[in-house]
Amino acid sequence: MKVGDYVLVAILAVLVVALFVVSYVRKKKYNGELSKMREDLKIGDRVMTDTGVVGEVVDSYVEDEYKYFVLKSGRGANVGYFAVHANAIYYVFDKEEQEKPKKQNYNAKPKEAKQTEQTSEQIETKEGETN
Repeated sequence: MKVGDYVLVAILAVLVVALFVVSYVRKKKYNGELSKMREDLKIGDRVMTDTGVVGEVVDSYVEDEYKYFVLKSGRGANVGYFAVHANAIYYVFDKEEQEKPKKQNYNAKPKEAKQTEQTSEQIETKEGETN
């Protein structure tokens, strides 16, 4: 092998190590932010779990040295309560996001268009006005 080959291998090795270091630092920072967010959770916060369930924190408790949150999710008659491990919560909605008007429910029936019946006299009157 030539000296140039050794230099190339050394450069590639340094790049691979740098990639792992940057990845580790980012992951550590992200995990620190998640831990702080979970510690700051309080009753009334709207959260999303890692499975996509959105709910409101209504209680918290510690059992066997693990922290759990009780979430309320659903609407109307479909409200349910369930407990999740603190590590399952990965996003907390901002208060500003919570106060935004909610989108219309897609299951709602569309408004029916009003159908007006026109008599032959009304049609003749309209035709007379245009002529």
